[in-house]
Amino acid sequence: MPAPVDFLLPVALAALGAVLGVVLGRVVPLFHAYEYRPDDDSGPPPPTCPHCGGTVPWARWAALPARFAASGRCPACGLAVRSPAVVAVLTAVVLAVLGAAASGSIAGGPVRSPSEVAAFAFLGVWGVLLAVIDARTHRLPNPLVLPAYPVALALLGAAAATTPGGGAALRSALIGMAALWACYWLLWFIYPAGMGWGDVKLSGLLGLYLGWTGLGAVASGTFVAFLLSACYGLVLIALRRATRRSQLPFGPFMILGALGVIVAGDPLPALLG
Repeated sequence: MPAPVDFLLPVALAALGAVLGVVLGRVVPLFHAYEYRPDDDSGPPPPTCPHCGGTVPWARWAALPARFAASGRCPACGLAVRSPAVVAVLTAVVLAVLGAAASGSIAGGPVRSPSEVAAFAFLGVWGVLLAVIDARTHRLPNPLVLPAYPVALALLGAAAATTPGGGAALRSALIGMAALWACYWLLWFIYPAGMGWGDVKLSGLLGLYLGWTGLGAVASGTFVAFLLSACYGLVLIALRRATRRSQLPFGPFMILGALGVIVAGDPLPALLG
């Protein structure tokens, strides 16, 4: 019978996830759909208020717009910007599952130290934000993707310093980050129409976490992402909700594939063994 502490961690993380989803999810409505045009060198629009269209100040390389995140109100019109309910629900679920895996409640998932739990909880929270934004707008915006790298590196660095075998895991994570970014960059370079640049930017972050789990997990998480995307696309085509030429957001599948392998463990050794 599982010890009470095995239930405590998932419940605590689920509650934390719900709160973070409500607070941090306020940034989701700030991003809007953007269609790239070769003759437009202005780039995607900055984060803007969904009520008045005013730009929300977001310092470069800041993980969040501090004043907006604290108040939840547009600095221009003063109206409240609310988080979509799905963000709080998904964040609670993801953190609960990560907590269950970290405590050993999920078969196959490795038991993790508190510092590892903190690092992977960050991926869970940020992953939900990026997945919801990509599903809504077909964008993985720089203000959220790029600052996640130094935060993740700092958290995994702290985990490496406080976890047995952490040094080797961190080296594997860095290799995974570089390898997966190079893989996605190559796919984008060969066929830009089939791979968004936002997916390339996100790939290094996911490779970092998958590499911490093991280099085999980098391959497994990538395979699962493409498999899920292909299955989803085929279902939409069968339901006549999409065609072969339809552009589907790939970020949610990248994130889901990575989290699935992180939670359940890498199936590659068992398949090869």
